[in-house]
Amino acid sequence: MKIAVIEDETFLNDAISTLLEMEGYKIYSFYNLKDFLKDDNTYNVIIADIALGDGNFLEEMKKRNLIDKGKIIIISSHSDIKNIKTAYNLGADDFIKKPFEPEEILIRIKKLYNLNRIKIDSGIFYDKNTKELIINNENIELTHKESMLLEVLLKNKHRFLSTAEIALHIWNEYVPDNTIAALVKRLRKKLGKKDLIISKREIGYKLNIT
Repeated sequence: MKIAVIEDETFLNDAISTLLEMEGYKIYSFYNLKDFLKDDNTYNVIIADIALGDGNFLEEMKKRNLIDKGKIIIISSHSDIKNIKTAYNLGADDFIKKPFEPEEILIRIKKLYNLNRIKIDSGIFYDKNTKELIINNENIELTHKESMLLEVLLKNKHRFLSTAEIALHIWNEYVPDNTIAALVKRLRKKLGKKDLIISKREIGYKLNIT
């Protein structure tokens, strides 16, 4: 997911960007309005302050069709009802009053997209909505069976799953152990770390995460 952060307060911009990057999002930081307006990219989410050093974001929303560039979350200390009403009337999707904890941004984004992103390891996430891995901000597609395997391992992360349990969940019937082993091998390769799925002979498989 691509997110643009438009905020001229360097510390706040960096804090928001760092937090979102840690959650696996691809972040594009803008410290002034001019650079953002010159940018032709579209984004999944645009997080923007109203009063920037070189202009007013709401005024630009009146002049340009910025809602076509992505869903917009306004962050501002200018949080009187007039600005809030104007922002929503111009097509903003959410409004956060300053000051706020950076984690509130994360909550609002997840609510906006109804995301269910699960952290597997440092820099490795699984998005249950898109059925994709996000590894160091890169999206990795999973096959249907790979995503089913990962989800059942996540659901039972505190115990080993037998091959019979895995077969029943994915195929709804018995399959040879080597078929399951091949599926595990493919998923391990996409995860990029073999030790994230551990196995015990005649016991089964388990995710090696806390």
